[in-house]
Amino acid sequence: MSTSPTARMPRAQRRSQLLELATRVFTEKGYQAASMDDIAAAAGVTKPVLYQHFDSKESLYIEVLDIIAESMLEEVRALGEFEGDTTARVRSGLQRFYRLVALNNALRLFTGHEVISEAVQERVSAVLDRLAIALAGVLTTFRQVSVEESRILGRGLIAVTQTTAQLLHSAEDDAERETILHTMTTTVAHGLTGFAALENPRTGEVVLGADKDRVPSPDA
Repeated sequence: MSTSPTARMPRAQRRSQLLELATRVFTEKGYQAASMDDIAAAAGVTKPVLYQHFDSKESLYIEVLDIIAESMLEEVRALGEFEGDTTARVRSGLQRFYRLVALNNALRLFTGHEVISEAVQERVSAVLDRLAIALAGVLTTFRQVSVEESRILGRGLIAVTQTTAQLLHSAEDDAERETILHTMTTTVAHGLTGFAALENPRTGEVVLGADKDRVPSPDA
């Protein structure tokens, strides 16, 4: 027999329930549109009960960000266990991140479209740093990259991943999503050399040819 939302439950269990429901409300409405009344109503408790667990909506939101951050960290760590070449690993990572933050409607929480407060921005920045360091660990496992270089690459790749998720989220159909995924995968895995060089470039510089093992175009 399941416990009703209004039934008394241990404090830790109630707090966990409130965090789960707050995550749902924030992802559906965004920070500004969501209210503590909304979250309390979703949990079937009064607002004073909600404030017994969280000092403010902002502090509750920060804890929700931490929960989402842990899920994203698990995805980054999983890349280190992925069996496949660099291109396949990048594509898998972009797809998994998109499913995590876009299909679960959590994109707005992670990409920070809403200006909330300095404390929230600091937490988002800290989350990005943790993700970059975790990604750096994956990079240094497969490539000869220094710790400092890998951290810089990690932050850059996180930014690329955010942008890719936004593009995929706004794509009109599967064909457009495939083009976006192919283009971003090729860029991350191979850089500009992943695309075929022009036969007659307009510059006098040497243009590097495309990598022989670059990912094929979806139209090929």
